[in-house]
Amino acid sequence: MTELEASRIVEELRNLDIGTVREDEPLRRHTSFKIGGPARVFVEPDSQSGVVAVLQWVRDHEVPYFIIGQGTNVLISDQGLNAVVISTSRGLKSIAVDPPCLRAGSGVLLTKLSNTAAKAGLSGLEFAISIPGTLGGALVMNAGAHGSSMVAVVKRVTVWDPVHGVREIAAKEAEFEYRQSRFQKTPWIALDATLELEPRDFAAIRELMTHHMEYRLRSQPVGEANAGSMFKNPLPHYAGQLIERIGAKGWHENDAEVSMLHANFIINRGSARAIDVLRLMRRIRCAVFGDAGVILRPEVRWIGPGEGGTNTSWDNLWYEEGAGLKAPCE
Repeated sequence: MTELEASRIVEELRNLDIGTVREDEPLRRHTSFKIGGPARVFVEPDSQSGVVAVLQWVRDHEVPYFIIGQGTNVLISDQGLNAVVISTSRGLKSIAVDPPCLRAGSGVLLTKLSNTAAKAGLSGLEFAISIPGTLGGALVMNAGAHGSSMVAVVKRVTVWDPVHGVREIAAKEAEFEYRQSRFQKTPWIALDATLELEPRDFAAIRELMTHHMEYRLRSQPVGEANAGSMFKNPLPHYAGQLIERIGAKGWHENDAEVSMLHANFIINRGSARAIDVLRLMRRIRCAVFGDAGVILRPEVRWIGPGEGGTNTSWDNLWYEEGAGLKAPCE
């Protein structure tokens, strides 16, 4: 996408009158890591219909795109994205309670969703109180904590399918697995989801949520710029324990540093770049492989140049930045 093409796209998207449209928007402003180069075109629709209108427009014009919520669990290239980046932070924020179910837009924060369920006396989302990010991101990653995950509560998902448009799928069609889902393999976009919960006493729900939050505050670098867990747990092992065993706490590449509180977190001390994080991840991966013979797989999603609406496998890619994770110590 050239500068001239970007300017034309911005003009045409503004003509749709669906929300904010900006050119060369720094994505570090929209990620929890505070890392990421510019989006050639950044769109923030005001409604679900606006989100769908943009998706249909980029499909019809064969323009590369990427969806972003609160920007957690992602590491965006320093080069940015030569694509239309569509934010769901305003357009997909509806919540409707119909006990024992709760239907919410993909842009709703998990913390808000958990609290809403609790107030309605519905149990099943207590684990989500300690997970930063949105429902949409949680569906993509089958996010989980404290022994539970999204697969336990999702009943239906409304998706935008570039072939069939907006439609509803059953939870089994999402193919949820450990930190995986069909959303990572297909160009479907989750618009909202219906969650099936269980009635329970509010006090009991609140007690469990408080316990989970206190644990998170004790064990994770809350309040510091990070993207959540960097590596998946290579069961039966735990990534954090393997990384701590090699003495990696405090390791750093410029302003990217392994958290002293939890070894599976990398924090941005202020001006870390994606290349710094990649190099640090590679160093950790190599050391863990040498120590335990275990290959750590990234949990955080890499978003790089030319990716558009796809999800490239970390393990089959050498990044242009020169610090890829193709092999543990290559």
